[in-house]
Amino acid sequence: MLQCISIVFMRGFNFMKKFNAFTLAEVLVTLGIIGVVSAMTVPTLMQNYQRQSYVTQLHKVYNELGQAAERYKADNNLVSLREGRIMGNKDEVHNFVLQYFKVVKDCGGSYIPCFAQKYTSIDGSSTSNLRSSECLATVVLASGAALCFDTGAATSVGATEDINGDGKVDENDVIRNNGVNAGMAITVEVDVNGTKGPNVAGRDLFSIDVAPNGLVYDSKWTDSSTVDTAHAWPVGIGKIIADGWQMTY
Repeated sequence: MLQCISIVFMRGFNFMKKFNAFTLAEVLVTLGIIGVVSAMTVPTLMQNYQRQSYVTQLHKVYNELGQAAERYKADNNLVSLREGRIMGNKDEVHNFVLQYFKVVKDCGGSYIPCFAQKYTSIDGSSTSNLRSSECLATVVLASGAALCFDTGAATSVGATEDINGDGKVDENDVIRNNGVNAGMAITVEVDVNGTKGPNVAGRDLFSIDVAPNGLVYDSKWTDSSTVDTAHAWPVGIGKIIADGWQMTY
């Protein structure tokens, strides 16, 4: 009796196994499909992740610049950065950087070795060492970002740019210094990951401007600008800010 039950059970198990198990061919086909899908999607996912990591690092530097400018103004009782000694004063810029940023490497005014030797344009058509002159201060921050500080141009900036990011161009977008239109107080070249790759303008290398009132922005950006036409070397941050801190190009 027990032997009969055992035989029936084994036959039932084999019957179920026959209809539930995958053949070797089916397994290989499934693995092949998974491999093809992965080969198509993983590189794009990795690329998007890497680009967003650059933006995250850039946003951190952007915030640090704004905070440093406001602290410098408050500590020195300034309405405008132009009222201080920071404009064109190498020693003052250097002290400003050391006091208000977490510096782990000080390159003085030398671009190298804080920055890479060469940088490539975003379309790969040209390569440049970017600077033939020294910066007022060049450092690497604790985050790994390399910063080159220089005095901004004193050119007039009218209400032609959405500087405050409210979606419209009006009198609130005019940067003023004691009632007078003014350009950048400080311009900063930033490699968000220092000498690490890809060392491409617009990927990990950017230009950031600090207005006399402490506003951190992109002085060259307008709503009609494109990454290629507005900034050749290095690329500004206007496009990324306009797209909600996303690298869509």
